[in-house]
Amino acid sequence: VYLFAEALAEGGVKMGMPYNLSKKLVAHTLLGAAKMILETGEHPGKLKNDVCTPGGTTIHGLYELEKGNLRCTVMNAVEAATKRARELGKD
Repeated sequence: VYLFAEALAEGGVKMGMPYNLSKKLVAHTLLGAAKMILETGEHPGKLKNDVCTPGGTTIHGLYELEKGNLRCTVMNAVEAATKRARELGKD
């Protein structure tokens, strides 16, 4: 999660935003998303779809993430971390 937050903040810097402002916006975005998941009880996919407007900024950003296989990469990272935790638990 921290790596993703860092990448989002650095993306803001790449687009011309001062780092501290970008970092603050990222933190509030992640906090808001977490609150929505907890408070609404909705599936994260539905919440994602709800914020996408046809031809909008969010769907264009999501397209790039999906093109880069983010979903599969994250799932593989969870699997690798779980396997390693099990290995460490055997010691």
